[in-house]
Amino acid sequence: MPARPPTCHPALPGIGDDEINAHFGLLPDSYFAQAGAAEVTLHLRMVNRLLQSINAADSLGSLRPVIEWHDAPGGEFTAVHVVTWDRAGLFYKLAGSCSVAGLNILAARITTRSDHIAIDTFSVAEPGGGAVRDERAKARFVRSVEDALVNHADLLPAILAQQQAQPAPAPPAASPPTVELFADHGFNLSSARVTTERGQAVDTFHLEPEDPAALDDARLATLRTAVLGAISGPALAAG
Repeated sequence: MPARPPTCHPALPGIGDDEINAHFGLLPDSYFAQAGAAEVTLHLRMVNRLLQSINAADSLGSLRPVIEWHDAPGGEFTAVHVVTWDRAGLFYKLAGSCSVAGLNILAARITTRSDHIAIDTFSVAEPGGGAVRDERAKARFVRSVEDALVNHADLLPAILAQQQAQPAPAPPAASPPTVELFADHGFNLSSARVTTERGQAVDTFHLEPEDPAALDDARLATLRTAVLGAISGPALAAG
């Protein structure tokens, strides 16, 4: 796994040295422990495209996310990369869009630069397994992401409808309604790693309270109860 690159980086056509150096300087060290050289380059180009779109946007909130799809070698899954401005509930909206598109999340990584540009990567598969070949599913994902981020659409009805129409064979990693609970209880998701191992979701979330002064054991216990209820309660199971 690559360590943090040095200050000087190989030139990339169309991207200035200052932008490249700033990109590496704004990323946490944990990013470089997980991303290979090709992925780092891909993300840098995607961030560049996002920055170039600023002048054409009415506001940061109206910026369309930059999305790229890449099949894994061997075709076991497809990595969908999303670069956009960080905002409350972003991870929930992206994970929810995977559900709306009928895609199973096998793993996910989220990274946020210190200037609030989010770089999220989801490893997804079709319901029967394997890389995503269904272009309609990809289109549904893109449309759902844009509706949620630009038009502020509520994804929950579409998520529940999709789960009822096409139940997952195994518990999906990072169940979107569960992720939304973090924001509902006053926590921001700073990073996450979600995986599915032998049909079981194994998720790790790093949370930051919106109001650190209000953080206490009772508040954490309330959040724990809410998350456990969302995972095991009958509402989601019924769809």
